[in-house]
Amino acid sequence: MNWSVLAVTVAVSVTAATVGNLLIPRAALAWFRALSWPRWLVPYPVFIAVGITYYLLIATVLYRALDRGDTTSVVWTIVVLVANEAWNAILFGLRSTLGAFLGMLAFTVPLTASIAAAAVDQISLLLLAVYAGWVIYDVAWTYALWRRNP
Repeated sequence: MNWSVLAVTVAVSVTAATVGNLLIPRAALAWFRALSWPRWLVPYPVFIAVGITYYLLIATVLYRALDRGDTTSVVWTIVVLVANEAWNAILFGLRSTLGAFLGMLAFTVPLTASIAAAAVDQISLLLLAVYAGWVIYDVAWTYALWRRNP
């Protein structure tokens, strides 16, 4: 285990998670929960579990990229972290279901670049592929959320 790389990974990941959560005021959570959700949307506690899993997954990808000195993968992983937090600001800060859907579509660009950059590392590639599966679901539910709550 590379302890200095681990320290950087934890600092970056915790900072992103903290900033992302600060972008979600309590009133916005109440607004979100009051929206008309499609029947197939996972329950709110599942979103919390996925969020925690996301940070662990992306931290693992970042750690592995930093450890192998893969600058391209590091940059794209950080872009994914920042884009994820920006999406929180769009949905919860602006309370925009259309913005959330468009933001999710835009999010696929840095995620795809991150996947391409991580292709040299099978574990990171697998983790990002699993996350991409969730993002496909995210695109679908944000579209449905927008259509039900224009």
